[in-house]
Amino acid sequence: MTLSPPQASIEHEEKFEYGRLAIDWPEMLISIDGKPVHLTPLEFRLLAMLVRKRGWVVTYEQALAEVWGPSYVTDRANLKLYIWYLRRKIERDPSHPELIITRRGIGYIFGSRAAVAA
Repeated sequence: MTLSPPQASIEHEEKFEYGRLAIDWPEMLISIDGKPVHLTPLEFRLLAMLVRKRGWVVTYEQALAEVWGPSYVTDRANLKLYIWYLRRKIERDPSHPELIITRRGIGYIFGSRAAVAA
């Protein structure tokens, strides 16, 4: 049996805030510490998917299928590259992420290390 993360209803939220990160959903705007951050449409879709499934580990295959499409589920290198792009834009220290955490061999989870450990 496979557990699926709940689909948070971001369509009904106007804003999402998590620490330094703020997302204005209707305008598709991201800010860190109140300063705008430019994301490409693909980066935005990837971040939105992780936020929507926050609190759950998203497998590599799930992320690739949802953001890129089912024919890309084996393209982990592309996913890792875009996770790196996102981390460079939204993390204090991309080498020690606090927002997009890697679960080695599985995928990614949105949230702080403290939240993941709890």
